[in-house]
Amino acid sequence: MTDSTSDVSRARLHAVTRRTKLWLGLGAFVTIGASDTLVQAAPVPTSPQAGGGGEGGEGGEGGEGGVDAARAAGDPIAFLLALDVVAAHYLAGRRAYDAGKAAAAAELFAHPISEIYAELEPVFEARGVPPFREAMEEASTLALDKAPVGRIADAVDRVIAALAAAEARAPGTGATLGVRARVVGEMADRAALQYTAALRSSEDEPYLDGFGLYLAARARAERVAPELERAGHQAQAAAMRSGLETLASAYTGVDRPTAQVEPGLLSAGTARLMLVLADLP
Repeated sequence: MTDSTSDVSRARLHAVTRRTKLWLGLGAFVTIGASDTLVQAAPVPTSPQAGGGGEGGEGGEGGEGGVDAARAAGDPIAFLLALDVVAAHYLAGRRAYDAGKAAAAAELFAHPISEIYAELEPVFEARGVPPFREAMEEASTLALDKAPVGRIADAVDRVIAALAAAEARAPGTGATLGVRARVVGEMADRAALQYTAALRSSEDEPYLDGFGLYLAARARAERVAPELERAGHQAQAAAMRSGLETLASAYTGVDRPTAQVEPGLLSAGTARLMLVLADLP
């Protein structure tokens, strides 16, 4: 993009505001709706390396979904969690756009630019991650312009490919099988908690946020579960598939389902999954 086009695009993106934000971690708070009413979520089990509940980021609660830039600089789980929270917005946004929800898609694409990428940009630079902010901005601008579905899909694919390239630069031990498996558990747990938030609101945004978290967890699980089986971790692979199947009953598509799932069942299932995965090397 030229400088003038970039300025116009960024001005338009700044006009796309979020009405629902979720911070997850021990003693996390959920902000729901335009009134910014705060309700305390139940404490969630978090692995010692997980990215939830850290300081910094928006609202002092570690950023969207518990993304913690300081921790992500040295912790591969926190680093991958940040990438997957970004992916969640784009996976849900693409589904929303396909369903004719262009405004919701543009909002989903825009949110992680300022809330996540901006926080993690110094970490990405230090890790040698090729910049991809412009790819993120392009997806949101195209959605605002109501571009053809194919162009939106291509733009989302570019962001997902950039996230995959960033994953290869994970700090510490890197994106080992154990790290990637535990990220599935963390993302599934966030999706379960977000479902509880969605039930407290009549708006679409909380549900779409959770739907994205579920889609990101499922996408990673589809890659990780077969690897776990090949490595002899059949129990963990089975628990992963079972946990995602339970979440699938709550997140059936871009539209809020009329039948509700008991939130406690989701949280209990993802808590068990995280415990099973905690023993992985």
